[in-house]
Amino acid sequence: MTIQTIVIEDEEKSMHVICDLIRQFAADLALSGTADSVEKSVQLIESQAPQLVILDIQIADGSGFDVLRKLSSRNFELICITAYDNYAVEAFRFAAIDYLLKPIGIPEFKEAVDRARKRIIEKNKQQHMDTLLYNLALQGGQDRKLCIATLNGCEFIDLKEIIWCNAEGAYTAFHLANNVKLISSRHLGFYEDLLCANNFCRIHNTSIINLRFIKSYIKGKNGYVIMANGARLEIAQRRKGDFLGRF
Repeated sequence: MTIQTIVIEDEEKSMHVICDLIRQFAADLALSGTADSVEKSVQLIESQAPQLVILDIQIADGSGFDVLRKLSSRNFELICITAYDNYAVEAFRFAAIDYLLKPIGIPEFKEAVDRARKRIIEKNKQQHMDTLLYNLALQGGQDRKLCIATLNGCEFIDLKEIIWCNAEGAYTAFHLANNVKLISSRHLGFYEDLLCANNFCRIHNTSIINLRFIKSYIKGKNGYVIMANGARLEIAQRRKGDFLGRF
C-alpha cells in the first residue's frame, strides 16, 4: 500500500531533509507534491486529496494553521514540524498525529510515520466496510438507503429523506426532511459518487443537494438555490454548468 503524501515547507534545506527521510525510511510514502506558501498549499491539497500531509507550521506568507483553516474539508493525517516548541497545543487542536521539532530525528520521524500509517490503514478498512454496508442497503429496490457512518456505528437513512448535506471540517452533516441533522464521521467526498448517481448534485466544495427538494433557483454570477427546508445554498461557478445540465 502506498500513502499519497504532500510536504509543505518553505525552507529549501528542510525540504530536502524531509524528502530524504521519506526516501530512506518511509518508502511507502508516495510524494504527490510540495508547496511553500499558504495558497499553493491549499490548492495542492484540494487537488491531490492526500492521505498524509507533513506541514511546517511557519511558512513564508502565513502559518501552516492558516492552510488548515482555509481547507473546505479535511480527510488526511497530519504531522506538524517546526523549529519551536510553543505551537504544540494548537497543532493538537487540529488533530495532528505528531509534532516534530527541527532538526528532525530519525527515530521520531519513523515513529510519527508509523503512527500515521496505522491510522490510514484503519481508516481504509472502515471505508471498505461502509461501502459494503451501503451496497447491501441498496438491495432494497426502490427504498434505497444510505449507510451513514457515525461515531457510534452506522445509521441507515432513506435517500429520499436527505434534503442536502455539507462538509463540517473532516465530517459531513446530513439535513433530513424531518428536521434532523445527522453527523457522519466520513468526509463529504466519500459520499459524492454514491449520492450523485441517485439524483443528487454537488453544487459547491462544501455541499451536495437532493434535486427533488429544490424550491427555487436564483440566477446570478454564481447563483444559489433555496431548498424545501429554507436553506439558501450558493452554487460554485465551476459547478454551475453541471447543476443546470441536470434539468
